[in-house]
Amino acid sequence: MRVLAVGAHPDDLEITCGGTLAKYTRRGDHVVMCHVTKGDKGHFHIPSEELAEIRENEARAAARIIGAETISMGFLDGEVPAGDLGIMMKFVDVIRQVRPDVIVTHAPSDYHSDHTAVSKLVVDASFHASVPYVRTQHEFHAKVAPIYHMDTYAGLGFSPCEFVDITETLEIKKEMLSQHQSQLVWLKEHDDYDMLDSLETVAKYRGTQCGVRYAEGFAPCLLALRVSPARLLP
Repeated sequence: MRVLAVGAHPDDLEITCGGTLAKYTRRGDHVVMCHVTKGDKGHFHIPSEELAEIRENEARAAARIIGAETISMGFLDGEVPAGDLGIMMKFVDVIRQVRPDVIVTHAPSDYHSDHTAVSKLVVDASFHASVPYVRTQHEFHAKVAPIYHMDTYAGLGFSPCEFVDITETLEIKKEMLSQHQSQLVWLKEHDDYDMLDSLETVAKYRGTQCGVRYAEGFAPCLLALRVSPARLLP
């Protein structure tokens, strides 16, 4: 199976669905981790251009741990307008390039404007990617891929309908996030937030909800053509 995971910033996927992505690659699925922005503004001290390079390297290092492919769309933090047709077409092209069987992305009600914009852009682009006369660099994708929304930060405002047991991949998830040292420092300085500790707390809470030690929660995108009766999560 081909899996496309789309996160707004270079560490979002590790935080919210890293354990699930690790399970996908463990069973032999092809996983592409797409980062929409460069993450260029997430620091107090490192200049944006330098930070963008650091964060790209951190994202690649995290993906290597599970053998995933990475794509960076190269937008700037805070500059992903959901209603921009040109930007939406770039999302169409990413979907056509990857040709996924399933897409994982942000919940529509997450805390950051980049997250909510990416969520809408992915949903909109998933249909247009299947239309032959919508012209982009890549050929149209013959299916409208089912979409799963991943958990929000700290699980706020999100009610998962499906769960993935990540008890065996929690340490891999933490190792992936640990590659993002620039962000672990930034979140502690900016929000007094220990992301590694929060990651485990949320995973334990979601695990309690579904009867395992650690889990990640998801909700299917319940729009026509984007729902499958099959179990697509690992």
